[in-house]
Amino acid sequence: MSQPNTLTPGHYTRARETSSLGSGMVLTFLTSLLAGMLLVLSTASFSQIAWRFLRLVGALALALACVVLFWRLWQPAAAASSCPQWTVALLVLCALAAAGLVLFAPFAERHPRRVRGVTFLAGLAAFAALLTPTIAPAAQLRAERALAALTAASQLLGTFLLGSITVAWLLGHAYLTATKMTLAPLRHFSRMLSWAVAVRFAFLPLGIAAACFATRADAVTVRSLLVGSWLILLLRVAMGLAGVAVFAYMVADCVRLRATQSATGILYFGSVFAYVGELAGQHLSAELGWPM
Repeated sequence: MSQPNTLTPGHYTRARETSSLGSGMVLTFLTSLLAGMLLVLSTASFSQIAWRFLRLVGALALALACVVLFWRLWQPAAAASSCPQWTVALLVLCALAAAGLVLFAPFAERHPRRVRGVTFLAGLAAFAALLTPTIAPAAQLRAERALAALTAASQLLGTFLLGSITVAWLLGHAYLTATKMTLAPLRHFSRMLSWAVAVRFAFLPLGIAAACFATRADAVTVRSLLVGSWLILLLRVAMGLAGVAVFAYMVADCVRLRATQSATGILYFGSVFAYVGELAGQHLSAELGWPM
């Protein structure tokens, strides 16, 4: 007669760790997407963009900021932050600035610098909230500062990759209604996407080498760890980097040919690849101990 399955305390511990890891990945992803959308948008010329598009991005950013803020307040353990007060304060500032973008978007053509400043402030606050869980523990341990710097650099690159591809496909969709808008903004975001994925691709081997030096891991250990996570690594490289690079090239070619609808369709698929790749990178970073 078979023995009934029993749950031990270890099962509950592993379940809590898995849930905490998943919550932390989603929180990091949403915060990175929030910061990237606002920071990338702040680099464009607001006089060339329809104010309704600015209001749309502001409304999406406000919704994301509220989701992340309430998630951290209701599940503080999932945030894995040693100073949640600063994180909450920064997210509140981001939400207020995003609300300001929604309110003042109709005045962007007359006051582009002020509206851009509000947008940049919101994005900077969100990115600072993203870095708080990384920088705060490293300030107490000198041995972790180099690894924390690599993690911050990886998060910055991921932020601009997510932001550029998301704002680009949102803008491509806006061309369906804002017919008077020129191609200059879409061309700008397309170039940002190309640069973001290129630098993100170059960071992968450099990040592994530098992180291994910081953690003093030998080549055999690094290879065994990467082989053990080969499926997630495949998603990270094939979808999140190589696939997005191909899509970025296709988008740039479509923009050159003034085919905005084709570029928008490609950006839809590219954004899915980028989202999966960044989530896979976060999972690898949590498993391996260095940024991917």
